Amino acid sequence: MEKHYTIAQLADETGIPHQTIRRYIDKHGHHLKTRKKHKSVLIAEESIKTLEKIRLLYGDRLTVEEVDNALSEQGIPVTIAVPTDDEKMVKMDLGAVMTLVGEQLETMNERLKKQESHMDKQGTEIEELKTLLKMQIERHDQLVTTTMRNHLETQKQIAAAASEVKKKWWEFWK
Repeated sequence: MEKHYTIAQLADETGIPHQTIRRYIDKHGHHLKTRKKHKSVLIAEESIKTLEKIRLLYGDRLTVEEVDNALSEQGIPVTIAVPTDDEKMVKMDLGAVMTLVGEQLETMNERLKKQESHMDKQGTEIEELKTLLKMQIERHDQLVTTTMRNHLETQKQIAAAASEVKKKWWEFWK
């Protein structure tokens, strides 16, 4: 397990005043491996060299942004807090986070492509159903029209037969 130091222990070991270490943690904590234990901040042993580099960079009269840039250029990883599935915060290297995010994006893209494919199939099926429905409506209209014509023809025949019945008996020989 990695060894961690309190700020007071680091101040003794590095000769950097504890107020300065606190300021470095506040300004550049994303470059340091830290963890909280109760109300105390503990710094990983591997971050001691980074603290000393920060001290040297400030000794060269660099600004906060310039120190951050210099640390990044020297390959010192940026650590950020990331929520876990159980909603706890965990510190991870930014590169690892970016890899994880990339994998998640790729998974989401694959799901999206599957959904688009499924939607395309549904769209095709809907168009086929529309075509079928249109054909059924046209067939229905034809049947209704034919039925109405037949009905009118039947009505005419009934009317003609009725007019024949209304003729007087002597008109039938005409």
